[in-house]
Amino acid sequence: MKTKTISLLTVVLIALFLNINSVHATANDIQHSKTITIKLNSMQCDMCVEKVTEAINSVEGVEKVSVDLDKKNATVTFNSDVTSKKAIEKAITSAGYDANNKKADPEAYDNLSGCCKKP
Repeated sequence: MKTKTISLLTVVLIALFLNINSVHATANDIQHSKTITIKLNSMQCDMCVEKVTEAINSVEGVEKVSVDLDKKNATVTFNSDVTSKKAIEKAITSAGYDANNKKADPEAYDNLSGCCKKP
C-alpha cells in the first residue's frame, strides 16, 4: 500500500510540474506577441485582400492576420522576437501595395491585376 501511495504521489507531482511549465511557456509566448494595425489605402478589391493576406502570412513569426477591405487595414499579431512591423510592411510593399506611409514597390504594383490598381 505504501508503494502505491508513493507512486501516486510521484505521478501527481510530475503532472503538477508539467502543468506549471506549460502555463509558464504559454505566458512567455503571449508576452512576445504584439498586435498592430497597418493602413492599406491602396487596396481596391477582394483579390487585393487575398494578396495582402498572403504577403503578411509569408513573414516568419506572423501568428494571425485579419485584412478588412472596407476599413482598408490589416490587424496583425506576430511574435516580436521573430519579426517586426517594418518586416511586415516590407512584405506588403513588395507585393505591390502601400503599407502605412510606405509606398508600394513600383514594379510589383505594375504587375498587379487591373482591378487592384487605384483608379
